[in-house]
Amino acid sequence: MKISDHIKHSIDASDRQELDQSLLSACIAVDGTAKKMYPEIAEVGKRFRKFINEHIDIIELMYGGINLKETLFPFKDAKGKLGITFADVVYEKFRCNLAHGSELPDGYAVSVQVAPGHQVFAIDIANQSMTLPQSAIYALGIACVLAPINSDQKIGSYLYHYNDPINVYVIDRWWGKLECARQIMDFDFQPRVKMDFSTVWQAS
Repeated sequence: MKISDHIKHSIDASDRQELDQSLLSACIAVDGTAKKMYPEIAEVGKRFRKFINEHIDIIELMYGGINLKETLFPFKDAKGKLGITFADVVYEKFRCNLAHGSELPDGYAVSVQVAPGHQVFAIDIANQSMTLPQSAIYALGIACVLAPINSDQKIGSYLYHYNDPINVYVIDRWWGKLECARQIMDFDFQPRVKMDFSTVWQAS
């Protein structure tokens, strides 16, 4: 299956409010794109995280309001280390469980967008869980669409699109145009809140 098929399936599932399926399709698109971009990296998790971290500016713009580059979330990773990155959260808590047919861990979910431009997500420190906003799905998807390695992809319809806070991207017109997108994206005037969980580290 092509990357474009996974992007199409992700958007279709999101329109039906099947958000777990939508996120899974977006994560598979990330998997496939990262595999093409970094053929020298055999470990799936390593190249998945690398792709997210190299596109974190676009992802956090689409995500909405949080400085994902610098925020460490107050959870333990697969090795028991406290304090994980956004890439860790997506890969370990969401992608791996969804891809392996497992239920998401208790408290982990994707929150439905309440209105255009208004996202909802929660971090539950006591119960060691969090939700992702629906926009996280689109953030992962558009990063795949814009990756130059995917410039040969096509859905075959101009009905499919993504929106950032000020721009609309008709997907079949934007495959591979990463640098063009970065030139028109409003990085300078969007809020970027670094979440500080240092008191959680001290209490642990």
